[in-house]
Amino acid sequence: MKKTLIAAVSVVSLALSACSMGASEPGAGNTGGSAAGGDDDIKVGVILKTLSSEYWSYVAAGVEAASEELGVDVQLQGAASETAYDEQNNMIETMLADNSLDALVIAPLQPDSVVSVLGDTEKPILFVDTDAPYDAKVSYIGTGNKVAAQSGGEAAAELAGEGATAAWIGGVQGNTTSDEREAGFIEGLKSGGVEVTVKQYADGLADKASSVMENVLTSNPDLKVVVANNDEMAAGAARAAEAAGKDLVIFGFDGIQAGVQNVIDGTVAGTVAQDPYGMGYKAVEAAIAAAKGETVEEFIDTGSTVITQENAEEYLATLREQLGEG
Repeated sequence: MKKTLIAAVSVVSLALSACSMGASEPGAGNTGGSAAGGDDDIKVGVILKTLSSEYWSYVAAGVEAASEELGVDVQLQGAASETAYDEQNNMIETMLADNSLDALVIAPLQPDSVVSVLGDTEKPILFVDTDAPYDAKVSYIGTGNKVAAQSGGEAAAELAGEGATAAWIGGVQGNTTSDEREAGFIEGLKSGGVEVTVKQYADGLADKASSVMENVLTSNPDLKVVVANNDEMAAGAARAAEAAGKDLVIFGFDGIQAGVQNVIDGTVAGTVAQDPYGMGYKAVEAAIAAAKGETVEEFIDTGSTVITQENAEEYLATLREQLGEG
């Protein structure tokens, strides 16, 4: 865990450095920079899962900071919600037909569906946050979800102690990201002597996770640990645990402000924080390189860190600064 936190310091430092150089407020539409020596003739299209959530606001902030600092025109869009599959596919089709775009970055809502829409386009295609099985993709920029979740599972097991039992609350069953996090959490817990005896899925929703947790606690009164696919579901599980009078070790994933604040308040024990700001920034960097015909790494790992009460205050300050709130 110490190694994970040390590695995260460098990630956070890079993000802060990028932010201090002039991140703009996240939002949709065209953003263009005029940094000296920038690639002013390059235009990048970025389609996120949505622009209407805290997590994706960090990705958008990183995208816009890169646009400004690297001197490129970025067309940034996002679907109305993370279930607006057709809307995102329509956005992709529109950007593919736009000959002014030199590269396209996508956070796919439904990876297989997105691959079908992409077809055999000649535009460089990069994926951010969520990978997709597209044979011609240039790069995936994001978290190694299994490794990150494993570190969270190890931390949870250390707090719970050997012999404890755990429940997994996933997002959408069959979703690549959720499945990788599930495998990582289970492996991390197992290494610390904690067995996952219950698996449930709550579609990423806090209220549904709370209902699921109520039922789980009724049939598993000796449960000690809950690990969830995101911070919202961890918060929902925590509400149900509190109502049932249960003191559980609960870990979420993403490291959004609300999730980190829950760690500070003691509502949950921890969260595995991604670097969404860094994802957005590095995705634009990689897209520029791809548009120029340069070699780009197939997987750009933006890192993760385990957030507990030891480092939650410091990390929360970082998140606020990334959104211009610090």
